[in-house]
Amino acid sequence: MRQRQGGFTLVELMVAMAIGTVIILGAGQLFLTTFQTFQTVDKVSRKQETLIFAVSTLAEAGRKGNIGNYAIVPDERSSDNGTRHYCVLQDEDQNQPVVDLAQVDDATACSTLSEPDGDGVSHIVTLPIGDCREGARATCDKITFTISERDKVITSQEPSS
Repeated sequence: MRQRQGGFTLVELMVAMAIGTVIILGAGQLFLTTFQTFQTVDKVSRKQETLIFAVSTLAEAGRKGNIGNYAIVPDERSSDNGTRHYCVLQDEDQNQPVVDLAQVDDATACSTLSEPDGDGVSHIVTLPIGDCREGARATCDKITFTISERDKVITSQEPSS
Protein backbone atom coordinates (compact mmCIF):
# COMPACT_ATOMS: atom_id res chain seq x y z
CA MET A 1 0.00 0.00 0.00
CA ARG A 2 1.00 3.45 -0.79
CA GLN A 3 0.96 6.14 1.81
CA ARG A 4 -0.16 9.51 0.64
CA GLN A 5 2.16 12.36 1.62
CA GLY A 6 0.56 15.54 2.90
CA GLY A 7 1.78 19.04 2.08
CA PHE A 8 1.38 22.01 -0.22
CA THR A 9 1.84 22.00 -3.96
CA LEU A 10 4.19 24.40 -5.68
CA VAL A 11 1.26 26.45 -7.00
CA GLU A 12 -0.22 26.83 -3.50
CA LEU A 13 3.13 28.00 -2.14
CA MET A 14 3.54 30.56 -4.93
CA VAL A 15 0.01 31.93 -4.37
CA ALA A 16 0.68 32.18 -0.63
CA MET A 17 3.97 34.01 -1.30
CA ALA A 18 2.24 36.45 -3.69
CA ILE A 19 -0.46 37.22 -1.10
CA GLY A 20 2.19 37.64 1.61
CA THR A 21 4.17 40.03 -0.60
CA VAL A 22 1.11 42.21 -1.24
CA ILE A 23 0.38 42.35 2.51
CA ILE A 24 4.02 43.28 3.33
CA LEU A 25 4.08 46.01 0.65
CA GLY A 26 0.81 47.43 1.99
CA ALA A 27 2.18 47.51 5.52
CA GLY A 28 5.37 49.19 4.28
CA GLN A 29 3.38 51.86 2.45
CA LEU A 30 1.29 52.47 5.57
CA PHE A 31 4.46 52.87 7.66
CA LEU A 32 5.97 55.30 5.12
CA THR A 33 2.81 57.42 5.00
CA THR A 34 2.60 57.51 8.78
CA PHE A 35 6.26 58.58 9.04
CA GLN A 36 5.79 61.38 6.48
CA THR A 37 2.71 62.61 8.31
CA PHE A 38 4.64 62.63 11.59
CA GLN A 39 7.42 64.72 10.01
CA THR A 40 4.92 67.22 8.61
CA VAL A 41 3.09 67.56 11.92
CA ASP A 42 6.45 67.99 13.69
CA LYS A 43 7.46 70.85 11.33
CA VAL A 44 4.12 72.59 11.76
CA SER A 45 4.20 72.26 15.55
CA ARG A 46 7.75 73.67 15.69
CA LYS A 47 6.67 76.67 13.61
CA GLN A 48 3.65 77.15 15.83
CA GLU A 49 5.78 76.90 18.97
CA THR A 50 8.23 79.50 17.62
CA LEU A 51 5.42 81.82 16.59
CA ILE A 52 3.61 81.63 19.93
CA PHE A 53 6.80 82.37 21.88
CA ALA A 54 7.86 85.24 19.60
CA VAL A 55 4.41 86.85 19.52
CA SER A 56 3.92 86.64 23.29
CA THR A 57 7.38 88.12 23.90
CA LEU A 58 6.83 90.95 21.41
CA ALA A 59 3.26 91.65 22.52
CA GLU A 60 4.36 92.08 26.12
CA ALA A 61 7.25 94.36 25.13
CA GLY A 62 5.13 96.30 22.64
CA ARG A 63 2.33 96.98 25.09
CA LYS A 64 4.90 98.37 27.52
CA GLY A 65 6.38 100.55 24.79
CA ASN A 66 9.61 98.52 24.54
CA ILE A 67 9.19 97.11 21.01
CA GLY A 68 12.35 99.03 20.04
CA ASN A 69 14.36 96.73 22.31
CA TYR A 70 13.86 93.88 19.82
CA ALA A 71 15.11 93.37 16.28
CA ILE A 72 15.44 90.65 13.67
CA VAL A 73 19.13 90.07 13.09
CA PRO A 74 20.98 87.73 10.73
CA ASP A 75 22.92 84.84 12.23
CA GLU A 76 25.44 82.71 10.35
CA ARG A 77 26.27 79.19 11.52
CA SER A 78 28.94 76.95 10.05
CA SER A 79 29.03 73.18 10.19
CA ASP A 80 30.36 70.25 8.17
CA ASN A 81 27.40 70.67 5.79
CA GLY A 82 28.28 74.30 5.03
CA THR A 83 27.08 77.65 6.25
CA ARG A 84 23.47 78.28 7.20
CA HIS A 85 21.86 81.68 7.61
CA TYR A 86 19.04 82.39 10.04
CA CYS A 87 16.86 85.36 10.96
CA VAL A 88 16.85 85.56 14.75
CA LEU A 89 14.64 87.62 17.06
CA GLN A 90 17.10 89.34 19.38
CA ASP A 91 16.76 91.35 22.57
CA GLU A 92 18.94 94.35 21.72
CA ASP A 93 19.04 95.59 25.32
CA GLN A 94 20.66 92.42 26.62
CA ASN A 95 22.27 91.48 23.28
CA GLN A 96 20.71 88.02 23.58
CA PRO A 97 18.97 85.93 20.93
CA VAL A 98 15.37 85.10 21.83
CA VAL A 99 14.33 82.60 19.15
CA ASP A 100 15.28 81.47 15.63
CA LEU A 101 12.55 82.62 13.28
CA ALA A 102 13.54 81.47 9.80
CA GLN A 103 16.30 79.87 7.78
CA VAL A 104 17.23 82.04 4.79
CA ASP A 105 19.60 82.04 1.81
CA ASP A 106 21.84 84.87 3.01
CA ALA A 107 22.16 87.45 5.75
CA THR A 108 20.48 90.18 3.67
CA ALA A 109 17.18 88.26 3.58
CA CYS A 110 16.21 89.24 7.14
CA SER A 111 13.54 91.94 7.23
CA THR A 112 13.01 94.70 9.77
CA LEU A 113 10.91 93.73 12.77
CA SER A 114 8.40 96.56 13.02
CA GLU A 115 7.29 99.84 11.55
CA PRO A 116 5.21 102.55 13.21
CA ASP A 117 1.57 102.34 12.13
CA GLY A 118 1.26 106.08 11.63
CA ASP A 119 -1.27 106.56 14.42
CA GLY A 120 1.47 107.17 17.01
CA VAL A 121 0.15 104.28 19.10
CA SER A 122 0.72 101.07 17.16
CA HIS A 123 3.49 99.14 15.45
CA ILE A 124 3.06 96.73 12.55
CA VAL A 125 5.20 93.66 13.22
CA THR A 126 6.17 91.14 10.52
CA LEU A 127 7.80 87.82 11.43
CA PRO A 128 9.24 85.35 8.91
CA ILE A 129 8.67 81.80 10.16
CA GLY A 130 10.02 78.52 8.77
CA ASP A 131 12.34 77.65 5.91
CA CYS A 132 12.50 80.73 3.68
CA ARG A 133 15.26 79.54 1.37
CA GLU A 134 14.67 79.71 -2.38
CA GLY A 135 14.24 76.34 -4.04
CA ALA A 136 14.18 74.35 -0.80
CA ARG A 137 10.55 73.25 -0.86
CA ALA A 138 10.11 76.34 1.24
CA THR A 139 7.60 76.37 4.04
CA CYS A 140 8.02 80.07 4.73
CA ASP A 141 5.23 82.09 6.27
CA LYS A 142 5.23 85.80 7.00
CA ILE A 143 3.01 86.66 9.92
CA THR A 144 1.97 90.31 10.28
CA PHE A 145 0.15 91.73 13.29
CA THR A 146 -0.30 95.04 15.08
CA ILE A 147 0.76 95.86 18.64
CA SER A 148 -0.49 98.96 20.45
CA GLU A 149 1.27 100.61 23.36
CA ARG A 150 -1.07 100.63 26.36
CA ASP A 151 0.02 103.95 27.84
CA LYS A 152 -0.34 105.76 24.50
CA VAL A 153 -3.78 104.25 23.88
CA ILE A 154 -4.99 105.27 27.34
CA THR A 155 -3.63 108.82 27.07
CA SER A 156 -5.05 109.27 23.58
CA GLN A 157 -8.53 108.29 24.83
CA GLU A 158 -8.55 110.49 27.93
CA PRO A 159 -10.75 113.55 27.56
CA SER A 160 -8.81 116.79 27.51
CA SER A 161 -9.73 119.39 30.15
